Amino acid sequence: MRILFVIGNLGDYHVPRYEALVNAAASRGHQVALLEVFPRSGVYGFPQERRAAFFANRPRQAETLVADGSDSDSLGVSASARLTTKVLEFGPDVVITLGYNTGYSTLLCALRLLTRRYKLIYMSDSKADDGLRHRAKERLKRWLVSRFDGALVAGEKHRRYAQSLGIPMARSRIGFDVIDVDYFAQLAQQARDDDATVRLRFGLPQRYVLCVSRFVARKNVDVLIEAWRQSGVHEQGVGLVLVGQGPLEAHLRERIEASGVASQVTILQSLANTEMPNLYALAEFVVLASEFDQWGLCVSEAFAASCPAIVTRTCGVADEVVIDGVNGFVVEPRDVNTLALRIAELGGDRVMRDRFALNAQTTIRRWTPTLFASSALDLAETTTRKARDSARHGLV
Repeated sequence: MRILFVIGNLGDYHVPRYEALVNAAASRGHQVALLEVFPRSGVYGFPQERRAAFFANRPRQAETLVADGSDSDSLGVSASARLTTKVLEFGPDVVITLGYNTGYSTLLCALRLLTRRYKLIYMSDSKADDGLRHRAKERLKRWLVSRFDGALVAGEKHRRYAQSLGIPMARSRIGFDVIDVDYFAQLAQQARDDDATVRLRFGLPQRYVLCVSRFVARKNVDVLIEAWRQSGVHEQGVGLVLVGQGPLEAHLRERIEASGVASQVTILQSLANTEMPNLYALAEFVVLASEFDQWGLCVSEAFAASCPAIVTRTCGVADEVVIDGVNGFVVEPRDVNTLALRIAELGGDRVMRDRFALNAQTTIRRWTPTLFASSALDLAETTTRKARDSARHGLV
């Protein structure tokens, strides 16, 4: 079977997933090729070091379609023509692509409907409670999504949403938002082995709660700041470290100054993936207080570093990776009082933190690139098997 992996930009998160797919496919006698549309990420401003290393090794059957630009750019006429040509030249049995409404994914969908030469699988971490849904928009989305043959999504709640958009459960699998667990675990251990140097380098307090987030309204960073203050853990020497940037930064700094505990709050600009294990390793726990989050990769990274988490129910990782009372806590969005109580409880109980940390490390062992690869190949084989069965019965 020939599989074509088409993605806007092969950022650092996607590299280990793709490499796992290539290796797993080879073990089953399948061939995988990569077509990256743009060389830069439109989301992450810091250098994508793992992507750079990947292409520096000159991988076979991997190329970038457009010489310049980011995956937030539109797909022009020339690039669309080149993408069409590349797909037809490769002659895939299955195309796996990111999203169902990007310029390249909709082009691939149209090409699949016109030629009927391949099966099309999309990757997504959308779920039903990602903000306000509009009925007309959901109907249009269902019309589009139902034209795809399968979906590789983040977790079970994402599968249910894909089902509501026309993808049967038999043609969806979980494992999209996985991380390189070993990579984060190893770097975290290195940080713990030299914690004094790490604290000096990043200006970290001896104890702290960590939040990794963009400074935008739906991330509810202001809610976390207030809950942390109310919890009283700052009186026990537990500071707050915020990692991120965004349009609300000035507002958040004002809130912090007005809180009376500004001396115990540290704000760091967004850091590259290679730097983040340092912060997870030395944190007491992480908090993701979002109004909603499609997944919450920072939580997966924290778990790989043996760091527990408190998240809101509307985060994708809630009840799938973060199990309430087992490896962290799950709270309702904007419930400042409950969040404050949980911060105080976890911050004041070393035995609980150690137990949660151990369970976190055990839990995240399932959510690795191996899961991504096996789910992707299972979908590819399932969709093409159905096509072969239909062909044998003269239905296509």
